[in-house]
Amino acid sequence: MKIISSLFVLLLLLNCADQDKDVIVTVDGSKLTKNEFEQYVPGADYQRIGEDRINAFLEDWVQQEVLYLQAKRLGIDKEDSVSFVLDQYAKNFLAMELVRREFGTTTVTEMEIRDYFAEHKEEFLYAVKLGQIVLPTRELAMRTSEEIKAGADFFKLARERSLTRYQDPENPRIITDYLPRGVIADFAIEEKVFQLKTGDVSEVIPYVQGTYLIVKVIDKKKIKAQAELTEEIKGQIYNYLLAAKYQDFLKAYVDSLRNNYKVMIDISPLQK
Repeated sequence: MKIISSLFVLLLLLNCADQDKDVIVTVDGSKLTKNEFEQYVPGADYQRIGEDRINAFLEDWVQQEVLYLQAKRLGIDKEDSVSFVLDQYAKNFLAMELVRREFGTTTVTEMEIRDYFAEHKEEFLYAVKLGQIVLPTRELAMRTSEEIKAGADFFKLARERSLTRYQDPENPRIITDYLPRGVIADFAIEEKVFQLKTGDVSEVIPYVQGTYLIVKVIDKKKIKAQAELTEEIKGQIYNYLLAAKYQDFLKAYVDSLRNNYKVMIDISPLQK
């Protein structure tokens, strides 16, 4: 029995020794192993980048770990507001990882790209000149849209409210150059814009970084006799169609899962 116990202890010590060989950095009880390091920088990469960049990465890891341990020592992670955010990060990460796995290897075929281009081919012959109002909130965007529909001057509101005016008040960039399809690069926006006639004003369009966009078509002119499906346009169409597939998948997938969970919504506590 003593022999077995001694062998067990010896194996345990050898195992710990083997693990310690793979430890690259220690900060108190925290360790960064070779395996963990390779989660950040794959082996094929770090063998090429040189010791200076590896050491810079390790110094960054030490800095973050020291700050993390100090925050834990002060109990910051236990504070209600902080623990709430940490929980939300964990939920969001797990939810997105589930969706990534389920969406899997979904792709867009060459035929789908060509079909989209053929359906919208006429739009690629034209360029549009736009008036634009970029607004910080949906509420302000909706109010501005209603004012325009009621007869307010589009360009006056653009000069007063568009976020573009902050970059250069003397040139608030409320009027664009002529934009052909593929320049805006967000095909969801382009589809809305190119369906408008000269003089038309769009509805409120979700835009970049949580902003909202309203455009007015100032002019539309033909710039090509024949539309060409270039490699760049192919790539943009691919990205657009894949994003559309993702949104369709996400809605259908969540709808299928909701049947497995009891969902109740009651907004009355918000009205007290």
